[in-house]
Amino acid sequence: MQSSQILNSKLFKGGVSSQLLRATTMLRILVISLLSIILCACSTYNPKGYVKHVDNRTILKENSKLYVKVPDGTALIIGKAAPNSGNVDHMGMIYPAVTPVDFFAAIITHAAITESVKNDKKNKAQDLADEVILPYRPFVKDIANQALVTQLNDIALSRGFELARFQDSQSEDDMVLDITPIYLLNQQQDTLTLRTQFLVYQKKELHIAAKKRAVFYQNQIEVLSSKIESESPQEYWLANNGLRLVTTMRSLLSKTLELGAVQVSSNREHSQINNQQNFRYDDGDTTAFERASIISDDCERVVIHTLRGWLKSIPIERLKDKHVCQKGLEANSEKPIINAY
Repeated sequence: MQSSQILNSKLFKGGVSSQLLRATTMLRILVISLLSIILCACSTYNPKGYVKHVDNRTILKENSKLYVKVPDGTALIIGKAAPNSGNVDHMGMIYPAVTPVDFFAAIITHAAITESVKNDKKNKAQDLADEVILPYRPFVKDIANQALVTQLNDIALSRGFELARFQDSQSEDDMVLDITPIYLLNQQQDTLTLRTQFLVYQKKELHIAAKKRAVFYQNQIEVLSSKIESESPQEYWLANNGLRLVTTMRSLLSKTLELGAVQVSSNREHSQINNQQNFRYDDGDTTAFERASIISDDCERVVIHTLRGWLKSIPIERLKDKHVCQKGLEANSEKPIINAY
């Protein structure tokens, strides 16, 4: 009897130990799973307002008019935050990390632009970056976005496409070329960058929520100015009542509009572009790294198509690596060539 009791006691203790072991194992699995989910969420972080590349150009009819629409109100200029100001940049990364500025440059709807700007102003890094533009605000506060859009008839498109003012549209079936330009001045004040949301949809979709809108083309376009050589950049930009600043703003918007319009009127798929290479260039305050394909090269600017699908126009002199101009060597007739100004 005593032996039986001892045996039962050992079996009971063994059962308890086994249950504890299973419970501990399950707890460990649960903790590991939770940590894995958190790590995956961090590694796949997508910034709010990220401009997704949508490309359905091939279904656009030839000989169409694109009615250019810009936001109501005046031009928006902000300071360009440092690349690591969002605390997400890491040494050795080959691609630029997301910064508070990226949120600004990736606004999805015009209706939300003002509120989005106000919300993001709460970011301390952006507040600090904006200190650089204080002397410029009096010169741009009265510049209407519409006044910056000029020379629409001078932009040569393919397949019979034409550009026209949005005010001239008379049909709900008209194609709207909708752009949201945001100007960024770097901390050294020697570079002005224009980042623009660029999308095409039918006019009847204008008042439909952005997420439900049927979009034919959507992208982000970034155009960098040439780097100014001046001991006093502020005096350079603001000379003659800010004439150089306004002229540069208008030029960057014209280049953006031309680049985007040429892409929309072309029926060539981006997926056909496979000449990816590494680019290093001076973006104003730092050396940026980008893995991208060359869209066009007119020996003054190189236009690249990034892995995210975005387009960037970079002055040749900003490239850090040796670059051979392809203007006289262009062999692909389908590749759109951007007209030089």
